[in-house]
Amino acid sequence: MSVFMCRWENGDCSFVAAPSKDAAIQYLDEIANAEGSELTAIRDLMVHFELTDEGKLQFQSFGELAESAIFEKAYPLLEDLLHSDRLSDAAEPTERDLALIRATVAKERKRLQGKKRRRLAQTEMDAPAALMDNIVRQVAEEKLKNFHPRRKPH
Repeated sequence: MSVFMCRWENGDCSFVAAPSKDAAIQYLDEIANAEGSELTAIRDLMVHFELTDEGKLQFQSFGELAESAIFEKAYPLLEDLLHSDRLSDAAEPTERDLALIRATVAKERKRLQGKKRRRLAQTEMDAPAALMDNIVRQVAEEKLKNFHPRRKPH
């Protein structure tokens, strides 16, 4: 089982553990149709959550390796800016730095829009093709299992 990062067209990202990219796309359909989104296997994923007094989990941080991989693969423009000499101090950014960061985030949000075409299923539903292909395959297998050709009399 692998962990996949889905970099959505709008700049958001999601993580899902799945046996394959097609399965990941099917699982991600709970959020939106991930066909055409960038899916990348993430090898070193560590995520820390805090349990709040209200009984909810609140995101705290990613592990260093995970955060580095996320920025490198999903946000290369931002990664480049944060590791360049264009910022005064990435740890404590100035107003000028924040303006550069905001502008780069805006570019990241638009960077993938319209770049990849979704592979659409042969249906009117907004469902990932991988999901529909799996359903069609399951129905076909069931029909074949129950198929009994008529025998010709001897």
